[in-house]
Amino acid sequence: MDFRQELIDIVGQSGAHPAWGLNHCFRVYHLAKELSAGLTLDDEVLYTAAMLHDTGKYPVYALKNKNMDHTLRSKGVTSNILQQKLFSPIKLPAVLDAVENHMYYSEPGRSDEAVYLRDSDILDNFGNIGLMRLFSLVGQDELILTPENAVDRARLFADALPHKVSTKAGKRLAVKRREETLRFLGGIKRQTAEFAWL
Repeated sequence: MDFRQELIDIVGQSGAHPAWGLNHCFRVYHLAKELSAGLTLDDEVLYTAAMLHDTGKYPVYALKNKNMDHTLRSKGVTSNILQQKLFSPIKLPAVLDAVENHMYYSEPGRSDEAVYLRDSDILDNFGNIGLMRLFSLVGQDELILTPENAVDRARLFADALPHKVSTKAGKRLAVKRREETLRFLGGIKRQTAEFAWL
């Protein structure tokens, strides 16, 4: 079986919520490629890291200890999976660095693949796609129990996440996605009597 298909199957069979699953991984991968146009990234490293970066939060791999950061769990799961698949030991450290450092609260990883993966993951959390993801999690995530929680989180993301993006291309897109989020929030505010009827 083709290695890329194997990675797709791993994510597809992980029990991942659609907001964090396969389509999120595809969007992160393709956005990283778009943002890094003109650079030569190692596509195998980028694709592998994009597909496995959230495995630590998927039901099949998650630990009951909720205090563990999912990036560290994802790094361990990714390492185990890739060693079982006999993935290149030369490229493995670059994949693990990208997985461990993909979150907005992390410093960017050491490679271009890690930097662009991180920017793309951040950008997938706001704008139209980020809003869709947030509202799909209402009642299914401990931080987003109500639509009001989703609105609060969308506000927080629109304010905080654009400053976390590190590449020039990512910063330009962050401005657009922030505007998308603010337009949506403004419309919801008007249509719900200042969020009272949300």
